Amino acid sequence: MGLLTEYDLKQIVLIEKKISLFEESKLDLFEIICDLSGILNALESVSESWKKDFQREVNTLEIIHDSIIDGSISRWNGDYQKDIYNALSKLKKMTVYILEEYLGQSDLSISVSAVEGDADWLICPNCNDAWKSNSMKAMVICPKCDCAFHNPRISHTV
Repeated sequence: MGLLTEYDLKQIVLIEKKISLFEESKLDLFEIICDLSGILNALESVSESWKKDFQREVNTLEIIHDSIIDGSISRWNGDYQKDIYNALSKLKKMTVYILEEYLGQSDLSISVSAVEGDADWLICPNCNDAWKSNSMKAMVICPKCDCAFHNPRISHTV
């Protein structure tokens, strides 16, 4: 997979947040389907194969939702709640994988590093939020503004 654009990185982080909201029962099935479909269609630098695999899992959620709405869920082959969980687990793994891949490489299109507060804390130079991080990856993402920065604990040639 190639390097993510800053825009796509924010979309991937948003996917992760939407999945968490669904898991916390703050989004219903219809809302997460709509949100994930919209975000997926907005991605620009993510590989087509990743998008296709992601869409397959969203389609599974949509089929289950449609079956619930039209009353045919009672004829669902298997446990539809487990199938929802499995589809969301796959989506989460895909999202985590793409984020971990991005964070592991230095992004030369970004020239700013987070600020090291102390051994456990980093500070965002964009929004001044501080967060606890022991990451030894090349890049870090501010949890408040979702901006990516070089990790100040790692030497970079920028």
